[in-house]
Amino acid sequence: MSDGAEKVRYGRAQKFRLSPKGSEAAAAYAAMIEAARSGTGRAQFDAARATWGASLGLASDDGLYLVEFGAGERTIAEATRNLDGCGTTAKEVKDAVERLLKCGMLEPLPAAPPPPPAAPRRYW
Repeated sequence: MSDGAEKVRYGRAQKFRLSPKGSEAAAAYAAMIEAARSGTGRAQFDAARATWGASLGLASDDGLYLVEFGAGERTIAEATRNLDGCGTTAKEVKDAVERLLKCGMLEPLPAAPPPPPAAPRRYW
């Protein structure tokens, strides 16, 4: 990274969810999709996605990731599997998660508490 900040690493089991800001962006994306359906074709749809992304400082493809994480808490692997039919790669999903975390659209879920220690064995 060029700004010298240390990159945060998450484990494979780390789940992510939309933040309140991400929920608003996902709702705006859904409204944009609905409005674009009445349009004339793919070019108009792509232009609407680009306008939506630019208004929020996001890439036009980020709406796809917001919708995926808006459907529920997901790990990166789960999101990759669910978006496989869209032609996205694991690297693209990971990059999008990092981008959305950085701008506050996604948040990591707190780690689950460790299981309680086993009761000591008694031998009498």
